[in-house]
Amino acid sequence: MSQPLNLKPLSPEEERRAKIRAKNIILWLFLASVSLFFAALTSVYVVRKDGSDWLEFALPEPFTHSTVVLLVSSVVMGILQWLVRKDRPRNRWILSGGIVLTLLLGCWFAQLQWEGYKALVAQNIYLVDNRTGNVSGSFFYIITGAHFAHIISGLIALLWLLSSALRGKLSAENHHNLRRTAIYWHFLDFLWLYLFLFLSYAEQLI
Repeated sequence: MSQPLNLKPLSPEEERRAKIRAKNIILWLFLASVSLFFAALTSVYVVRKDGSDWLEFALPEPFTHSTVVLLVSSVVMGILQWLVRKDRPRNRWILSGGIVLTLLLGCWFAQLQWEGYKALVAQNIYLVDNRTGNVSGSFFYIITGAHFAHIISGLIALLWLLSSALRGKLSAENHHNLRRTAIYWHFLDFLWLYLFLFLSYAEQLI
């Protein structure tokens, strides 16, 4: 008769590390699924753009400006990560200020995106255009709108991180929440850069 397994209970530190690993795995699986989702969208875009109902249009300037703003926010987040790893900002208000700056830049990005959408509407480019049947506008709104929704989730994550910083829960020894939030924010940054370049130059490259 087999003997029952005597599983040694995890110590508090081992349990903490196991939870961190589990959260990291969940994050990377989520990012992989989002990447596949946008890869599918852009693939359909490439196939569909050869249709007779596809009308090309130039991206309004606010989308270029929003790209620069998002890149700057990613740099700020990267500096904040470096400071925390080096345990430089021992004052929680310095940490909080860096997160607030990233949050404000993210909000500015969202506002510029909205300005870009309004500029498209001024050019008679709509999500659903029953008059001209222009589906290129529909694809643009769907692709960028999906990214916009993920930006909103990123801003919520930054607010949660700000709460941790204000409570003094970020340090060189305990910065895993910052790391995960930063990975997600950098991911959204580079995803938008890819989408912006793709949507701007798809006609020349495809």
